[in-house]
Amino acid sequence: MTSCARCSTLPEPPSSAGTLYLAPPLAHTQSNLRRILRERDIPFAEPGARIVSIAFRPGRLEEILEAIAEGLGDAERRDTRSLILGEGSEPSLVDLMNTQPLSMLVAQVQERWLTEMIRDRRLFTHFQPIVQAEDTREVHGYECLLRGRLADGSLMAPTLMYDAARNADLLFQLDRAARLTAIREAVAHRVREKLFINFNPSSVYDPAFCLKSTISAIDEAGIEPSRVVFEVVESDQVDVDLLGIISSYRRAGFQVALDDLGAGYGSLNLLSSLQPDVVKLDMRLVRDVDSDRYKAGITSKLLEMAQKLGIATIAEGIESEAELDWFRNHGADYVQGFHIARPSCPPPRPFAHAPGAVPPPPKCQIGPVRAARSAIRPGEPDLV
Repeated sequence: MTSCARCSTLPEPPSSAGTLYLAPPLAHTQSNLRRILRERDIPFAEPGARIVSIAFRPGRLEEILEAIAEGLGDAERRDTRSLILGEGSEPSLVDLMNTQPLSMLVAQVQERWLTEMIRDRRLFTHFQPIVQAEDTREVHGYECLLRGRLADGSLMAPTLMYDAARNADLLFQLDRAARLTAIREAVAHRVREKLFINFNPSSVYDPAFCLKSTISAIDEAGIEPSRVVFEVVESDQVDVDLLGIISSYRRAGFQVALDDLGAGYGSLNLLSSLQPDVVKLDMRLVRDVDSDRYKAGITSKLLEMAQKLGIATIAEGIESEAELDWFRNHGADYVQGFHIARPSCPPPRPFAHAPGAVPPPPKCQIGPVRAARSAIRPGEPDLV
């Protein structure tokens, strides 16, 4: 087995009919539950001390959960334990392992579209080129950015996907699926440049085990480790165990990039322990750096520090010629942003109209995608 069950197993859809068991933390919360259920004419029982059971018919569970969620406060939803059993089943001691916060159950039911999207493999990758600062026609690599399609074909913004995953405890599954999708589609589109594959340390359940499926997929695809850069996002979540795993991957030939350098003390402190091959400058420092002397002073020092440490630098989020010129003049190695090329599938070539540009590969075989449900605005941080 090459994958972590925590990362690869999706929650089963709730039974069409069964019983919802709730264990509120306080007598006051139980009183609130009684009031809510009586006001909505929802039959319930109390089979034990501080236990509420609600039998539901097909199609009723979401309505019941919505009523309860609206009536309880955030802390009450978080602290109330919940369990769903199929029709005719009785709770046992083993079922104690399957209880979860009511807030999480509500999110899983309301965000079923995300579970179905992962299960049906309706995820795909947009590629954004990372280019040489001195010659933006020279592609150094592509960052792999997650996208997803709803059942009706409309595009779902990654920010909404990750918000839903956090609420429904699906971060592990979504992050793993995003990495495997990126590898699969990079092979399908014959990407020969470096691949920047994001991973969020808080989405790795067991560092020694959870990334094995990613490494196996890279090996099976015949991708040289030297072409793969693992881009660490939300770097304040990196712990000692994960640092050891990252070090072992670097020894195996993979590279590591530290995202959002300059975003806070955490990223600066991590430089010495992570010792990344590449750093990406925080997009908020890049924006208007040519006209903001404070940003210019901070960013020039970060570039100087990286150069002294022998770390390659990427200015992410370039949106104007003035920003591009500033980073060229201050020694950035690579640049990335909407001014160069927007993320797309198939992988775009920057400045495709320029002499010597390489034609794009065949069109992406993802299928039609209609208008985005939530547009991704220029300058907005993009996730995996």
